[in-house]
Amino acid sequence: MMQNMHMMRMMGMMGQSGEGMQGMAMIDRVEGRIAFLRTELKITEAQAGPWNAFADALRANAKSLSVVRGEMTPASGSATQTLTDRLALQEKWLVARLEGNRAIRSALANLVSTLSDDQKATAEEILAPQIGVGAMMQGGPAGQMPPGSTMPGRMMKGQ
Repeated sequence: MMQNMHMMRMMGMMGQSGEGMQGMAMIDRVEGRIAFLRTELKITEAQAGPWNAFADALRANAKSLSVVRGEMTPASGSATQTLTDRLALQEKWLVARLEGNRAIRSALANLVSTLSDDQKATAEEILAPQIGVGAMMQGGPAGQMPPGSTMPGRMMKGQ
């Protein structure tokens, strides 16, 4: 029972950083997401280089977050973690998210510079939830969350 409570706390930490269960499923299914994005964006042969760099950044981010997630899952029979242990894990998760975000942002900037206006419009529509940029970051005054949003980094249905 203690292990289940610990796992729920860890899931809550990931939810606070914009991941949660949906985000974890995205980590596990990165290749499918990449294929979907390439198809929807209609990436051309001329855009293959920047696209591949972006796809590699998504893969590296998913791998890094998967490793940290594995460290957050308590081993069977392990001792209960202290508050400082849990904070250290949360910090590790947040650092992995930050480093991944930076790599993805850089690769995305290069890719966007090669996209047509139609591709850019599609990217604006479909990339935000795919790369973890939530409703809070999409339009509206700084610091103000759109109606129906429950936490930073989370997309709500209908948005």
